[in-house]
Amino acid sequence: METNPEMNNEVIISSVPKTKKVKKQTNLIVEDDVKSFIKQYSIQKRRRILYKIIYWKQIENAIKKCKIKKGANMYAFEYLKLNLNKYVRIKDVQEYCNKRTKEETGHPLGDPPRAFEILRKDKLPLEWSEIKYKKNKYVKYTPQIKDTICNKIIDTHKHKNDGFNKHIIEEKLKLSNYKCSITGIPQDNGELAADHFIPKEKGGLSDKTNCVIINKILNEKKNKKMPIEWFCETILTNFMNICKNVGIIQECKEKIIKFVQEF
Repeated sequence: METNPEMNNEVIISSVPKTKKVKKQTNLIVEDDVKSFIKQYSIQKRRRILYKIIYWKQIENAIKKCKIKKGANMYAFEYLKLNLNKYVRIKDVQEYCNKRTKEETGHPLGDPPRAFEILRKDKLPLEWSEIKYKKNKYVKYTPQIKDTICNKIIDTHKHKNDGFNKHIIEEKLKLSNYKCSITGIPQDNGELAADHFIPKEKGGLSDKTNCVIINKILNEKKNKKMPIEWFCETILTNFMNICKNVGIIQECKEKIIKFVQEF
């Protein structure tokens, strides 16, 4: 399976024929002409073709899942189809989306980096592999890794006494959109953990209400502390110290009190 980033410094448009070739190769399999398929290609070539077909199908499923019909996200997946089963440089995807938007509307895309980031982080979280190569970030759509990541979080509770069951963790991960419920930081910026908000040692239950998804480091620091005391002693204290040093502590107090009262 191809996993190394391609050295694409320009937006690749010339690879359109590759998609047509994949369709032809797919037809050989779909039409049960397996003998012709085997005869025409070596085993290594057949593997590469099948990986590309699977990748194409994964992209099609993602488009349906997100109900994408047009716009920047459609162009992003269009670019992935032009580079089947390859890591693509984020900058190239953004340039391609910008170019296609200008072709269709006459105007460039407002914020290409933000549009693609929303697709990866919010609409399809945990479904992308990322690598850095020579100061550039490359991504590949790999929805299959989502189950692996979720199972890793679930496995930490398998052998614990009174740990959360699989269904609770899966539901909470989905509700949090696979991000830390406190900071909003996604899995790829720090591992996640299923935390007993009220610690078991303080009477907290292993039920759905008491399960929160938070950053793994926060989970370790919170440990057996009650949530309100932990928050006030760490995050809130650090924030207020910053406000004090900046010279806005009085404004900070007033706005926090007002916010809490109106919440």
